[in-house]
Amino acid sequence: MSSLPKAGYHALHSNPGLNFTLNRLVGSIPPEEIKAVASRITTLESWISEMQEAAAKAEEEGRLLAAGRYLQAAEFYMKQGDPGKAEIYQHSIELINRALPEMASQRGSVPYESGFLPFIRVPAVGQERDVLFIHSGFDGLVEEMYPMFKPMASAGYTVIAFEGPGQGGALRTSNLHMPYDWEKPVSAILDHFNINDCTLIGMSLGGYLAPRAAAFEKRIRRVVSWGAMFDFFEVYRRRVGTPKFQVFKILLNLKLTNIVNALITKASENDDILKWAVTHGMHVSGTDTPFDYLQWTRTLNLTDSAHFIDQDALLIMGVEDHLVSPDQLYVQAASMTRARSVHTVMLSKHDHAAQHCQVGNTELGVKLILNWLESLEQRDEATEF
Repeated sequence: MSSLPKAGYHALHSNPGLNFTLNRLVGSIPPEEIKAVASRITTLESWISEMQEAAAKAEEEGRLLAAGRYLQAAEFYMKQGDPGKAEIYQHSIELINRALPEMASQRGSVPYESGFLPFIRVPAVGQERDVLFIHSGFDGLVEEMYPMFKPMASAGYTVIAFEGPGQGGALRTSNLHMPYDWEKPVSAILDHFNINDCTLIGMSLGGYLAPRAAAFEKRIRRVVSWGAMFDFFEVYRRRVGTPKFQVFKILLNLKLTNIVNALITKASENDDILKWAVTHGMHVSGTDTPFDYLQWTRTLNLTDSAHFIDQDALLIMGVEDHLVSPDQLYVQAASMTRARSVHTVMLSKHDHAAQHCQVGNTELGVKLILNWLESLEQRDEATEF
């Protein structure tokens, strides 16, 4: 986890969603070991138990980083309110801190509303060229992003990775829920560090959150959607198919709360992952029913804010993204009509980068961002003369 994993998206489980989550562990745990654990997973219950057993074994062997990441994987699929969920998350942080004391020393938090926003600050090596603020999306953790920070810092960039409301420790320890107006927590972070010029990088759902913040927070001068996302609700079209998706849109528009709740409850009876996704979504958003959660997802789009983005923008997408339709890259780019510049990159399986947020080759994503920042620096230097 202290360095980026070797490129490659591995076949670790037959379920695409579980396989993706397992691939996120590669780098801190060898893929062969993960595959052996995955071979015993058939349900979310077995996922949780197998991950906990693997964590206990790794901790006993002194492999604290692997143990911490196994625990984070177990906690990931535990429903809110499950016994031990909070303790498992806290123990995972303790193990990772012991495994990576340098990272532990770089941690801090920013007061926000009734709680705190955790961050990790990695200073630039040599003269600072820029400050890169980085955040994830719907379910990422700052610890899993840590391997990206060293090459960025080595290139002269100070990295401040934070967990906003609805993410990581901000959700788990402060119970802060995710707002659609992401500029509010971002502004609090910038105020804390007294930053007036920076780059903001958002991953996954952060592909919506970061541009939304840039639309209204002009201390952000450059913005990256690492996993372009114009409309979060549209993600569900791919999951349920267009006919069902259109029916849900009509039911939501008509505010037929009981019908929507009943349909989702019925569909979840024999679908553990769907049941988890809905309950997790309700927790992230701070909503009480599936209907309210889906209505919340409809507020996360750039329809009324993209035209306020006047910064330089980079949009990165994988052509085989199983969560978000690659079409969102083009829709998002076209919506940024006032941006100073918009650069889009669609990556393929050839580069092991076709998956969501380039899981399988995050090193390439980092290189693209650094090269883009270099090109903007060269452009700006040229225009000074």
